[in-house]
Amino acid sequence: MSGALLALCCLFVPLSLAQTIAPRQVAEKAAAALGGLDRIQKLKNIRLVGYGQYAYMFGGGNITGDPNAPMKYEAANALERVYDFEHGRYQQLERRNYLFPFAIASGYDYHLNDQRLDGDIPYDVLPTGGGTKRVYSWFEDAYNVDGTHIRRMWSIVNPIAAVRVALDPGTKLTQGRTEAGLTVLDVVMKEGDKFSLGIDPATNLPAWVRWSNPQKNLGQIVMTTHYTGYTPHEGFLLPLGYLTNIDWRSVPYIKIYVDKYVFDGPIPDLAAPASVRAAADPVPASDIKATPIAKGIWRLNSGTTVFEFEDHLTLYELLQGVRPAQATLDFAQKMVPGKPVTQLIVSHNHFDHANGIRPAVAEGLTIISRRGNEGILREQAEHPAPDFPDTLASNPKPMKFIPVDEHLRLSDKTMTVDVYWTRESIHTADSVFAYAPAQKVMAEGDMATAAFDYQFWPDVYLDAVEYYKLDVDFLSPVHAVWTPDVLPRDRVLQLIKDGVARARALCAAQLEKGNYFPGCPVQTRRY
Repeated sequence: MSGALLALCCLFVPLSLAQTIAPRQVAEKAAAALGGLDRIQKLKNIRLVGYGQYAYMFGGGNITGDPNAPMKYEAANALERVYDFEHGRYQQLERRNYLFPFAIASGYDYHLNDQRLDGDIPYDVLPTGGGTKRVYSWFEDAYNVDGTHIRRMWSIVNPIAAVRVALDPGTKLTQGRTEAGLTVLDVVMKEGDKFSLGIDPATNLPAWVRWSNPQKNLGQIVMTTHYTGYTPHEGFLLPLGYLTNIDWRSVPYIKIYVDKYVFDGPIPDLAAPASVRAAADPVPASDIKATPIAKGIWRLNSGTTVFEFEDHLTLYELLQGVRPAQATLDFAQKMVPGKPVTQLIVSHNHFDHANGIRPAVAEGLTIISRRGNEGILREQAEHPAPDFPDTLASNPKPMKFIPVDEHLRLSDKTMTVDVYWTRESIHTADSVFAYAPAQKVMAEGDMATAAFDYQFWPDVYLDAVEYYKLDVDFLSPVHAVWTPDVLPRDRVLQLIKDGVARARALCAAQLEKGNYFPGCPVQTRRY
């Protein structure tokens, strides 16, 4: 998205409502309070060193969709932020690790994230000699928002960085206003990106910085980074704490604890390599294909299972990863002439499984899920997105919902699909799966196939099959974890058995080091 389009975003209060405050004077006073206008403008770089935590999936990955469910976090250790003012570059460095049991090996290895921005070019440095990679200019999904805009916003989160931008000759400042006792400057950067800066008039120190970004589940998120614990660092005043909340549920998205700041010290060369500069902007794949499983049932390579009824189609999941949900929905709408998609079964509340909600509601689909998921799904469908309107924000529609308690049967003379509560899973309490009894096909998400590596809730699949007395020949997973994507019964059981062994080996190896990982030891009655 171009800077011109970003300049149309609607973060700001109309000037007619604002109190007359000279914005340049406010910014200069902030610079003086932070360490001196001249010193700040002469700074070449700042390196922040510390540690932090991220809210997993922006708070959409908890054990239920209840607002009071405990948050799942990811560690962000060995954290650094490099603000390269001299060259207009930025680096975000950290090692991440899940602080809860999950099924992906990379979640437990404190893997390195080295994300950089050189002007308008976002790129990553890959670990262990993997080279560099140009990343999407615009990307947002259940786990992450990324690209030029969001990295530029992170690059001004430091109070000195934000004030420097406010004072830049290419910046446009609106007339200052007041909000909750703070003086607020609304800033349009020379690149076109917007943010607001709240300054305490008593101390002239920045209190927070705020901006918005698209996010698939919610349309957009408004992020506010609060500064706390201002202390002296080599003659500058800077905070020890950075807390970034998002407007949805006031989720504390990232917490940063500062150990030290280094000013004008040695930093990496953050210039994008020639290969990155020459690389085209990546485009998410949308080549949707269908694999027949049984009569009237297909699995799409985007993770969706399609059930054909007499006069309509019902989807199990509208997974939105690298393939856009809209592309999957458009493909499904054309699969069987005269049979539109009218229903979407959502397995559970986690954002990677619910992130097709907004395009589905925009097309009038009825949502089917566990009763306890209705609230969080409605919140997603109703969340405003004025700065980056998607199809639902541009054409609002109410969400139609059918709840599942323990069992819901969808049936006509051509197809029967039973939707069952998963019942026992430490991963999520309110999950449902779909089962076509005539074809002996199950569609599921995160029961047996959350990922290939580990099984930390291995009894869930067989417990459900035995409790409901099901005869499953084939399983259609949301997450493709094994080739072929559609798994016969013996492959499912082998995946679970081997995943338990791998999880136990992980737990044993970590315990040997004195590390007590969440999920260890593996709790199972069957393996």
